[in-house]
Amino acid sequence: MNNRGFTLIEAIVSLAIFIVIASTLAEIVIVSIQNQIKVSTMQNMFNQAVFALDKVEKELRMAKKDSLGTCIGAEKNYYVEGEASITFLYNDQENESGPICKKFVLENNQMVEYVSTDGTIANLSVTGTNITSSSISLDSLKFIVPNDVPGDLLQPKVTIVMSLSSSGLEDQEPLQFQTTISERRLDL
Repeated sequence: MNNRGFTLIEAIVSLAIFIVIASTLAEIVIVSIQNQIKVSTMQNMFNQAVFALDKVEKELRMAKKDSLGTCIGAEKNYYVEGEASITFLYNDQENESGPICKKFVLENNQMVEYVSTDGTIANLSVTGTNITSSSISLDSLKFIVPNDVPGDLLQPKVTIVMSLSSSGLEDQEPLQFQTTISERRLDL
């Protein structure tokens, strides 16, 4: 007997094998896309954290002792309020009117910068500029200044500790960053 086709059983078995292979490939593609989204989000968080840290580091390095007491009210370089806020006299080389008062603070899970129009805290801007975007959540921000004592001969250092997570990803471990910086000029 010469059969020229498939039996119903052969067709069903072939279809079942095709469905298993297709669903396995679809699952692999879906998992790959989800992993790519996670990696892209983590890279975005990392880039934003590095940008924010670079900006804050650059400006804290250019801090100047507030010898007149107009910005932080004492002969210190930095004023830390509640660990999540730092105020300092920024020696802007490009500003011809002299140093300006600056403040970095954690507000609504964002790092915000306030700038005065001069070297006094009285003229600090009412509205700040966000340093981080709304796509990330800055869960914690700490400024630690262990040795900014007037009269000592130690160079003041600032340690910045921050933890951030993505606003779009659940069950994602937050990224932790820590860096320590010192001023460019000697604190004499």
